[in-house]
Amino acid sequence: MARVALLKLFTGLNLAVHQLSGELQRAGHDSRVIYLKDFIVVPATETSRYLVTEYPGTIVAARAQEFCWNCYTPYSEHEYQLLFEELDAFKPDLIGLSLTSLTMKPAAEVTAWLKQRFPSVPVIWGGSGPTIEPDWALEHADLVCKGEGEELLVELADRLDAGADYTGLGDLWLKRDGEIVRNPTRPLIDLEKIAIPDFTPARTVHIDGHDIRRNLYPPNLGTQYPIMTQRGCPFSCNFCIESVYQDMFGKKNSLRRRSVDVVIEELVAAKRTLGIRSVMFYDDVFTVNPRWLREFAPRYKREVGLPFWCYTYPTTTRKEDLLLLKDAGLKSITMGIQSGSPEMLDTFNRPVAQEKAHEAARTILDCGLEGYFDLITKTHFEKERHLRETFEFLVDFPRGIKTAGFGAMTALPEYGYTARMVEAGAQISVSERDYRYYHKLYLLTRTRLPRPLVRALGRSRVVRRYPHLLDPLLPDKLPTFFLLDESDAAFADEVLNLPHAQAVFARNNTERRETALQ
Repeated sequence: MARVALLKLFTGLNLAVHQLSGELQRAGHDSRVIYLKDFIVVPATETSRYLVTEYPGTIVAARAQEFCWNCYTPYSEHEYQLLFEELDAFKPDLIGLSLTSLTMKPAAEVTAWLKQRFPSVPVIWGGSGPTIEPDWALEHADLVCKGEGEELLVELADRLDAGADYTGLGDLWLKRDGEIVRNPTRPLIDLEKIAIPDFTPARTVHIDGHDIRRNLYPPNLGTQYPIMTQRGCPFSCNFCIESVYQDMFGKKNSLRRRSVDVVIEELVAAKRTLGIRSVMFYDDVFTVNPRWLREFAPRYKREVGLPFWCYTYPTTTRKEDLLLLKDAGLKSITMGIQSGSPEMLDTFNRPVAQEKAHEAARTILDCGLEGYFDLITKTHFEKERHLRETFEFLVDFPRGIKTAGFGAMTALPEYGYTARMVEAGAQISVSERDYRYYHKLYLLTRTRLPRPLVRALGRSRVVRRYPHLLDPLLPDKLPTFFLLDESDAAFADEVLNLPHAQAVFARNNTERRETALQ
């Protein structure tokens, strides 16, 4: 039996580490999941007081106030000591770090400390960040997983347990005698073969500041359960990790979905053992396959019966499917809009007709669901005419569809959006003042003000010169799509304290785009 410690540097969307822990447990190995630190949400004007990941996350919240959700304080000696004590007690044969692009730089520091304290224990990096930048990752880690990690991690644990050579395992990159060994890429995994994620509290640890918490359900989840029923996406938006994976592994077979049987099995077990009260489906587009949904909905209603949330897409939002899902427990749904400008949508490789988005929004409301939309702002190609087009789009967009805040574009490495930005030499050219003005106009469209008045305010020269005049008309807080019941009230006050709720949404939404590969 090998012992594998799985580290996640910051709490957030909790999928990969628990999935890998489930694989190890099923294969007869032992595992620990350790979270280090929480991100700190601060006003954008105060970020200089903190460290910020290389790719900062900005969320525009109520009254167009901007917050940075991925600030943190330096890893302290005390935090490292708590980590080392936990690892000393566990005695790992392998230490794994699950990383997105946002956390690669902090991971380099943590790995250096780990290798100094545990020089004989190999450290492996995996996740979306190392998958798309394996050469950089290998400058710091002993081993790198380039691809989906379930099969590799189990085979690596088997070899370590047997004292056997592991240098030829597929998807594994490492150095031997100063040379990089790039093993062949495995075929994408059959999702029917993956284990049920291991969220066993006894194997979960959280270290933050002076505190270490053991025997807990992952921080920030409350009574929600996160799950993905599929990997891949039928669409190829160039700001999303899925477009990168399609380029790397091929689009034809990248979209895979687990059977209804195994999805229900996982959720029934989670309800029985963890006491969850709601489910969050983090599939990129949950509504993509009507046949699967027709099989899923009645079984979910009968065997799970918990309220749930999911993502949809304008062209996959069908009334008959939403009514079926609502009957099964769907309470809340989010649809990506990203921009109201056709030119910007083309830039994103997301050619969705405006009328199709309006039609989908009306369908959501007609079905009696709580609907939300995603919007990306502060993009490198945006001009004021695009902002004006988005405002005009939102004026006519059904106001019953809410927003939990607007996320600023993050130009992550190797993404198609980033390559296009670099090739064009594009930079953010709209001023901060103008963005604040338009962000307020966007939020104004979500109020109960008559549309003619909203348009008039949007065309007023006085308001343009003095945008703060809009403040009394704007909501002082934004809703969140999280499915919280009364028992979650203390959790909501403590962890989702607005505008922190919007920050949690932004963080989970960003990590969702980088989660499909473990």
